[in-house]
Amino acid sequence: MAVLVPHTSHQLVRDIQSLLTQNRNILVRWIKAHAGYGGNEDADTLAKKAITEGVVMKALNPRCELKQHLQELFLKKWQNLCDNGNTGRSVLKVLKTVHLKPVFWTREKILFVTGHGPFPSFLNRFHLSDSDSCTCGEVGDPIHYATSCPLTLSWHIRKSSTSLESLWYQRVLGNPNSRIIIINMIKFIIDNENIMRLE
Repeated sequence: MAVLVPHTSHQLVRDIQSLLTQNRNILVRWIKAHAGYGGNEDADTLAKKAITEGVVMKALNPRCELKQHLQELFLKKWQNLCDNGNTGRSVLKVLKTVHLKPVFWTREKILFVTGHGPFPSFLNRFHLSDSDSCTCGEVGDPIHYATSCPLTLSWHIRKSSTSLESLWYQRVLGNPNSRIIIINMIKFIIDNENIMRLE
């Protein structure tokens, strides 16, 4: 019972507690409902009247419920930003929905999925290089190095069609052998960055 809680934030409960401490002859205890107790029947009648004629009061939700509701709103807004925004397109190919559960990717896997780091396409986009081309002449992005660049022939993975690129990323990162190949390929590109792009 809320009346037994010594420190409560509800004014109505505090008022009842105050009345009980001022009137020591009032005893609060449980009794069986609808058993003919006069005071209980009157209280039941008044409660029904309050429901139909009384003032509507909004009770505060418990903290855990509010926290869950805020988390749902946050995830919905985040998902909307991902679906309709301009950034994070490459990550969205692999992770279709946002969630708070961490994805334990290594640095190399993150570089591969985002296209950031040592790739000429990334360096050119941010004006850190004059060309977005690999030494072989093609655009130096992660898929090029993973599938067709002669400099990374040892780490090639079968190329996907453009329409299945999203599924390809998911399968590559879902396969332990492919993940090892990607990690080793990225390490090679980082170690040999100066010979991997046209200047």
